[in-house]
Amino acid sequence: MFVSSWGYEQTNVNFYQVISVHGKKTVTVQEIRASVHRTHSMSGYKTPLLNDFCGEPLKRRVRDYYSTPAIEIEEFETAYKGSPEEKHEFTSYY
Repeated sequence: MFVSSWGYEQTNVNFYQVISVHGKKTVTVQEIRASVHRTHSMSGYKTPLLNDFCGEPLKRRVRDYYSTPAIEIEEFETAYKGSPEEKHEFTSYY
């Protein structure tokens, strides 16, 4: 599982589950939904819902970022290897 945390005036959190591996450094991932736990009106934390897929599969190359596996989702979004049990904080100002 990979997780990204990105944004400018807000913090977006997205989760991606590995659905297949191609060789040593290439994976196909698909975005998965998250369980949202609000702590305030515009913030809280998310945890991934494994196997609850949304979006299209993406084939990406895995790179090491300071010893942590990472994949580039988009030019502005990088996802890092994470644990399904971890909570990830988000903020939304809209």
